Amino acid sequence: MNYSKMAMQFVCKMAMPLALVFAACSTDEGNAISKVETTPGTQMGGSSEEPSVIAYENISLRGRAYYAPAGNEAGSSEEVSVSVPTNVFYDGGRIILTELDTVTLEPLDDSTITESFKGDVIDPLTGERIPGDDGMASFDSVSLRSPIILLEAVSGEVSLSAIVDIRDASTFVIDGLSHLATYRIRKLAESGMSFVAAKAQAETEIANALGFGSLPIAAEGRKAFNELVPFNLLQHLKEELGESGSLAGLSEDSKKSLTDAVEREPYWRLLNTSRKAFEMRDEDFYQECMQFKAYYANLLASVFGVGQCLSENEGAFADLQGELIELKCVSGSWEFAYRKTSRLNIAHTFGTMVDSRDGEEYKTVTIDLGGTSQTWMAENLRYAVEYSGCFMDNPSYCSVYGRLYSPLYGLDSSYRKYTTKESCVDVKTLEYLNGSSSDDTLYWRGRAEEDCDEIYEYGDYRDDDDNLLWDRVLDSLEAINFDVCPEGWRMPKYEDWNTLFGYLDGLGQGPALTLLLANYGDPTGFGLDLLADIRGENGLFKVSVKGVGEYLFEPAVTPEEIRENAAGDIMGSLVTQISGRAKGGNKYYEAILAGYGLPGHGFVRCIKDE
Repeated sequence: MNYSKMAMQFVCKMAMPLALVFAACSTDEGNAISKVETTPGTQMGGSSEEPSVIAYENISLRGRAYYAPAGNEAGSSEEVSVSVPTNVFYDGGRIILTELDTVTLEPLDDSTITESFKGDVIDPLTGERIPGDDGMASFDSVSLRSPIILLEAVSGEVSLSAIVDIRDASTFVIDGLSHLATYRIRKLAESGMSFVAAKAQAETEIANALGFGSLPIAAEGRKAFNELVPFNLLQHLKEELGESGSLAGLSEDSKKSLTDAVEREPYWRLLNTSRKAFEMRDEDFYQECMQFKAYYANLLASVFGVGQCLSENEGAFADLQGELIELKCVSGSWEFAYRKTSRLNIAHTFGTMVDSRDGEEYKTVTIDLGGTSQTWMAENLRYAVEYSGCFMDNPSYCSVYGRLYSPLYGLDSSYRKYTTKESCVDVKTLEYLNGSSSDDTLYWRGRAEEDCDEIYEYGDYRDDDDNLLWDRVLDSLEAINFDVCPEGWRMPKYEDWNTLFGYLDGLGQGPALTLLLANYGDPTGFGLDLLADIRGENGLFKVSVKGVGEYLFEPAVTPEEIRENAAGDIMGSLVTQISGRAKGGNKYYEAILAGYGLPGHGFVRCIKDE
């Protein structure tokens, strides 16, 4: 059976490697950097603090800038598409090298050199866009009077800088963090501080202000910062950090902008899917997402000045002025909490049960509904029957999400319009002709053949919901086997879901479905997972996300009522929907109950037969 149509497209393009690495290289002849001493002068102010002026001749410098702010946002209730921001310098731009006075850090006269980033090019064999010279910029065989240089990487409206000493290390970074450090280093140098001391102090201040603390700024942290902060906000941070070395005076609007940026982050959204999906497909990517999430929590804790998470404030909350998230102190670390559910206390108890048919063990949860209770499986059913299959047609997903079922799939040929590809073409050709003013039989038959080829390529005639004779199905509801649950349990009815959602909606804490989601605090213990298909390939990740899927329940209306409502509530469907912010037009994705429909297949959450 084809279940691939369950997946919605969620594209996540991983950005380029994150450093602009500027290495002081040897010349083509293999000679090392040539130092030419001239008339002694003031101390250089570099890492060596050499008491002479030194010329550096025939140097080759190469590197790549990295900055990837503000990912694309698009989507609807049926499709969510998000791209991780792309490195703006990957697509070209220019890089400017300026020599600086080693004491004042002012530009030397006639000391500017400009080169271009190679950008991407068209591969003549495949026609695809590929990095030109790996997206690198280079300065070949240049001679410098000063070892302290200013590097400015420019692409469109983005202009990032770094002040570096070419004797100090073999690699340098031009990105959002180096941009902040440049402005602060200049301010400290104006106060009379040496370059070495100014650079060390600036880097320490920035690390503390931006949540890195005393630990070294790891590659994952740099990347997380560069993919989070829009350029206009980066400029505000530059001014604040440059003047004071802290963010104590950062405006409330800028703080709110940082929170908004985190709430829009693709990594944050991905973490609202099942961890099991990540573990199955790409554990490394999951760990990177977790590192990003931990860094963003530290960043906001620092910016909002909430202090450390210690044993004495275990369980405490900190407001971030956001619409989705706040911070909670958990076991010595600040973690994100979903603000609509994190403080709820909906009474529930856990248990387990074993399906005697196959020995599968399931978690269960009994939810107190204010005087009454329901006991549900806290996992989707995994029992294998003929009319069941796996999400994305991948057997591995059955263990992650449970199986998909379709009672209608098991109906015999008397409920079908056709049972072969040839009869499929005949039926669909006739339907096209009856629904169109055109009587071009040859054209419509071609369309029908394409449709039927696709149906039979991915499955068989039972995959096509339009193939059902619905009048006969409605007349035979009692003959359809909806019972796939173990003894003592049953497929829920419409009334069961309605009772559960009615109680949760009455709490006034937002969409009822949100309160059942595992990754939104799970205050009910119900443990619904957002579906995700995650796979890694050459550093690029494609992620398909489809809410919580579709869940079946038994019919709750008479055939007459169904006919009046165009075959309405035979089976249930729970999905997600996009929500918009009140300000700024930004969008985020929040799981809500969208309604009931008529899926051809869905998951099953069994309820205890009491």
